[in-house]
Amino acid sequence: MADCYRKPRLSSLMVGGQEIGIAGLAEILEKALDSADASEDTVREILLREMRARNYVPESALSEYMKSLWSEFKNARVRRKEQLDMIYRGVPREEIPWFPRVDESKCSGCSSCVEFCTKNVFSFDGKSRVIRPYDCIVGNSSCRRFCPEKAISFPTTAELRESLARLKEKYKLKS
Repeated sequence: MADCYRKPRLSSLMVGGQEIGIAGLAEILEKALDSADASEDTVREILLREMRARNYVPESALSEYMKSLWSEFKNARVRRKEQLDMIYRGVPREEIPWFPRVDESKCSGCSSCVEFCTKNVFSFDGKSRVIRPYDCIVGNSSCRRFCPEKAISFPTTAELRESLARLKEKYKLKS
């Protein structure tokens, strides 16, 4: 069964204001993502080549197809980067004990940390709380500087280094 023909998965794009079924859209995007570090022109060529290999693209609508395909590629590239960010130097992010802690006795409820953090690590319900600890960027403690009450703390850099060393050993990673 492994060598049998499989119909490419169908998905759709909005092309010129109409939803158009695209055979193998995921595969087309995957091929382009494999070359995401190449020049924009090269990636566009890959998208077009892969699209035409799986679908009929009328010449009169080529620019509209490419506009939609390029937009979808950029969204896929962002999603891929977010997935890669969940792994830090080969170690699953949820195993790295790096995230802020809020001392509730010091927190005045100013919500500076919530407003500062672009990763939405904090929530606010009268006091700031850490709700997405593993979305915090490993090694970054900038939010601590914005807390006027000094209620935010992080592990020390030495503790982070020790944890990463143990995890690198666990995952047999080179330094």
